[in-house]
Amino acid sequence: MIMRGISRRMTGLFAIFTLFCVTALSAQNATITGNVIDNEANEALPGANVVVSNADIQTGAATNSNGDFKVEKLFAGTYTVSISYIGYETKILSDVTISDGETKNLEVILSVQGIQFNSVVISASKREEKSLEAPASISVLEAREISTLVASSSSSLLKNVTGVDVSSTGVDRQEIVLRGFNNAFSGAAYILTDYRQAAAPSLAVNLHSIMPNMTVDLDRVEVVRGPGSALYGAGVDAGVVHYLTKDPFSYPGTTASFAGGEQSMLAAQFRHAGTAGKVGYKITGQYTQADDFTLNSSDPIDAALLASDSKPRNNDFQKLNVNGLIEYRFSDQTSLIANGGFSQLDATVLSGIGTLQADAFALAYGQLRFKSGNFFAQGYLNKNDAGDSFVYGSGQTVVDKSEQINLQAQYDMEFADGKEQVIVGVDYDRTTPDTEGTIYGRNESRDLISETGVYVQSLTKVSEQLALTAGIRFDYNNIIEEVQLSPRVALVFKPNA
Repeated sequence: MIMRGISRRMTGLFAIFTLFCVTALSAQNATITGNVIDNEANEALPGANVVVSNADIQTGAATNSNGDFKVEKLFAGTYTVSISYIGYETKILSDVTISDGETKNLEVILSVQGIQFNSVVISASKREEKSLEAPASISVLEAREISTLVASSSSSLLKNVTGVDVSSTGVDRQEIVLRGFNNAFSGAAYILTDYRQAAAPSLAVNLHSIMPNMTVDLDRVEVVRGPGSALYGAGVDAGVVHYLTKDPFSYPGTTASFAGGEQSMLAAQFRHAGTAGKVGYKITGQYTQADDFTLNSSDPIDAALLASDSKPRNNDFQKLNVNGLIEYRFSDQTSLIANGGFSQLDATVLSGIGTLQADAFALAYGQLRFKSGNFFAQGYLNKNDAGDSFVYGSGQTVVDKSEQINLQAQYDMEFADGKEQVIVGVDYDRTTPDTEGTIYGRNESRDLISETGVYVQSLTKVSEQLALTAGIRFDYNNIIEEVQLSPRVALVFKPNA
């Protein structure tokens, strides 16, 4: 009797358990299906990642060769569906509700995001174009990649760029060369910051440490390998590096960055940007201090250098940089930008005339840019003051109070439904050295350098796959007193998208 009662109870419990399982399984029969396509070519995106989740469950699937996906065995309820694909925006669909037994179909269109190997660039042709279509070998570092590096100098970003030789000559100083041999006081590469030549005016040396293109404010860096004389002027034959900073309309807000490390380094960067109607503003600044590398008095070579110094070595490194920008947008196509900045350096610097002690070496600049549709014009002033800098060994004072004035205008035209594009431009550059005879010596009284250049470049789309770029530039230099010719011809073959 007892065994028979237990058997009845077990049978009843089993029946209840079976009913519960059947009910649960029948409730887990909703399905989400869909198709994922590209917004430009309207083509399927195979391998897109689809994640379906709520507070109780997370599951998903991948799209097949036709861009289709299916997520089965879902409970009735509300889900969040996330669809992602490399090179495209991630789309998140919230509040996707399905009922018991329902199959809900989703049509998902993903928009292309900036892909590093085919970014929009301007440095190769002085106009916007896809990097794969540019008539030059070019690399682009974008804001997402730049934001992963906390560095006291933006030149550190170029260490892993193909074709770029970066040589460290101090705790916060790098020499950058794209073509030819590196050296201790390099000005070979043509360095731009927001369309402005960033080198020191008369010496044309690239002091990357105190350039205003700090990492918290960089939108992208474009590196053009190969000569650029046809667009930028005679002598620009060792490549172009263009730092482009963030505008206040696209990147408002406040950013601060701090770093520390060996050699007692402490670095800080700051950026604040905002808008007020049609006006945008931006303030940036950076400060770095460190103990630079020292000579070893027990080493014979180092000891000889120390013995020849007329003044004791100063191994303290300090740099300061502040910048401001105001932009007024008349419309989506027309804007006027005024910006300027000041930087100062105290450091030991290697040069072609010996080791320098930069003591309050200062650079200042002012720039005015105007863009309306296809027309672009700008003018800028670069000015430097060597302060109390001197050469170790001789103790000679370095005097450099030079300035550079540059004026540019350019117009971009299109014909034949965009199959023919023509760029015309004119530049004027005037450099006025002032070194009190310490650098230019007996030529100090006749060292003013002015150069006027005009250029034209055409892009002809021969077919959907083939494009021909041809350009020519004429420059007149008051020192050489003759016209210099810089031609350019390039063919770009693009087999497919």
